Amino acid sequence: MQDIVGNYYVLNNSVDTLKEDFTIDYEKSTFYEVIRIIDGVPLFFEEHYNRLKNSMNILDLNLKCSKQELKSSIKKLIEVYGSPDCNVKINIYDSEGEQNCLLYISKSYYPPKEEVEKGIGVSLLKLERNNPNVKIINTSYKEAVSKKMNETGAFEILLVNEDGKVTEGSKSNVFFVRGTKVFTSPGEYVLKGITRQYIIDVCKRLELEVVETLIDIVSLSEMEGLFISGTSIKVLPVSTVDSFVFSSGSHPTIIDIRDQFDKFIDDYVSRNRE
Repeated sequence: MQDIVGNYYVLNNSVDTLKEDFTIDYEKSTFYEVIRIIDGVPLFFEEHYNRLKNSMNILDLNLKCSKQELKSSIKKLIEVYGSPDCNVKINIYDSEGEQNCLLYISKSYYPPKEEVEKGIGVSLLKLERNNPNVKIINTSYKEAVSKKMNETGAFEILLVNEDGKVTEGSKSNVFFVRGTKVFTSPGEYVLKGITRQYIIDVCKRLELEVVETLIDIVSLSEMEGLFISGTSIKVLPVSTVDSFVFSSGSHPTIIDIRDQFDKFIDDYVSRNRE
């Protein structure tokens, strides 16, 4: 459990102190979600809960923790952690025939303004998720991604399928831009990120054309820029994809999307603050 931050966790709505030898003793796969907390507000809580529930339903399993219980657990964890701004990781797993709901503060990285404006570097890796719309811990997948990151020093890894087409990031969604046209992978090929859907909504409000299609590696040179999206990074421009170089941080279309998405989040937090 290398991603835990702080001294507390919440197990089945009860707060406990973290021990050095703390591990998850699970019998089956662990389903998870990571929710960003901004000013004490769990960002897009309803959507995260529904996606967690749907991930389990795909494998004919039912989520026993109710929305109210989960929201209560998040509130308890934030209170003992002592900060209204963090990431909470939710883990659902079976142990001794019982379904457990474990929450803890997870490591997070919020890109500084300078990095957002400059953009980050990513690398390509031929790798596919077996079932991209099930958020489940996959050790071999994580090891392959970590190995590529260590080899390249990339901020993120973009996955490439057997046909040579870019599908998604290892822990993000990816959008390509040409003029005022935005390209992103169809939902059946990727984890349908919650941030991804809201970005698509923002694009439509900006009257940008959104095309859901897979981009071939050989077509990368035809793109003017790209960005990745996710819980912590929001809209993060990409400056390099291996040897491909882009001026994504200064592309007017990407700037408009980023600014409008930030405004949308600010409005959401204001509406949902208790």
